[in-house]
Amino acid sequence: MKIYNSATLTEERKEVAKKVNSVLAFKGDRKANYHCKDHRQLAERFNVTENSDDLEALRYRVMNVAKSPEEATRIVRNAESAPGYAEIDAFFGKFFLDVTRRALEAPDLTSLIAREETNLDFAEVINLRDVLKFRGEMSTISGENDAVPLIEQHTGNVDTLSLAIKAVGWKDSLANMLWNRFMTMDKVVQAAVDADVDARNAAIIGAIVAATFVASQKQAADGTASQTLDEHTYNTFVNAIKLLRGLKDVQTGKKILVPSISILCNSADTWQIEYVIRGQLNGNGSSARASNRPGLPIANVIEYDGGINNGVVLGKKTLSYPGVTAGKCYIFVPGVALVANKRPLTMETGMGSVLELSTEERAWYRVQGTYLKDLLGSSHNPAAGGAAGFGAIVEVTLPTT
Repeated sequence: MKIYNSATLTEERKEVAKKVNSVLAFKGDRKANYHCKDHRQLAERFNVTENSDDLEALRYRVMNVAKSPEEATRIVRNAESAPGYAEIDAFFGKFFLDVTRRALEAPDLTSLIAREETNLDFAEVINLRDVLKFRGEMSTISGENDAVPLIEQHTGNVDTLSLAIKAVGWKDSLANMLWNRFMTMDKVVQAAVDADVDARNAAIIGAIVAATFVASQKQAADGTASQTLDEHTYNTFVNAIKLLRGLKDVQTGKKILVPSISILCNSADTWQIEYVIRGQLNGNGSSARASNRPGLPIANVIEYDGGINNGVVLGKKTLSYPGVTAGKCYIFVPGVALVANKRPLTMETGMGSVLELSTEERAWYRVQGTYLKDLLGSSHNPAAGGAAGFGAIVEVTLPTT
């Protein structure tokens, strides 16, 4: 069993990020992108090298004098120790890689909860029958020119998934260049990645913690008499797992498949959860009596107390990315929720405005949509009065005594 929190997830993803040596880039202008029928024709991967210590210095030498690497080479050709084209080209590669690596290292929990489908040519509105599993049946045939049974899509599913663009931008200023000795592009990139991570986690976890769960997907704390807190906790999870395994699939109406189970919780409750699900009640602990209570089939415990920017004041707005409430947790089947990606975190860059004395402008955006009906089931829209007992998640109230 693994415990996922900001520290462990970042450490694990740093190892993945170290192996990244190429970045997806899009060629052409807006017109070319708009009329292209297959965006894979416009996308290519280019190799980049490791980041270097002079990256920030090179950025100022390049970005503040030119609109493109070609123009920069022409403008600064006669300057002392000017960067050559290869050096400038390497800078752009390093910078794009830096954004990619930071995104990979960030505590984005999406992949631990949902499955992701990426297609550069997704429409703004997707029919779920096109991305859900296809199904077929092997039947006996004579082999004498009779038709074979065909694989079919989810033809009866009429649900749709809408994709949305989320973006954040940055405009550098002359004042920053003149007076802010602590200004680095590193801070800007980190702020963009943090904003992206918050939006990604909020799309899934934010919807879970905001949902009103119906009775068929709620597990109360165990209240068996003459039990310790650990035993109450253990019994609560046993009951919750039974409840989860009894839920039905939204698409098929049959009992859900449960290849693995994860827990989403507040970090304050990890100790209480971890101790009992590992099967440690078989030992002679100070608060638990030795008994035959084997470990529970939980693959991961995921901590989420709130977003990186939760509670931060931005202008006149206080940002809100609430996490799991202490004393409550959710057990669920990972990979049931769906995230459709048309664009990963993408950066647009350009020169600033002369009249505003803006030296550089950047924007980061992502295009994605989420489909949580299969995960939340009967609790997806309880006001609609649908049938109970559907979904792949259960809200659990933890015992306190």
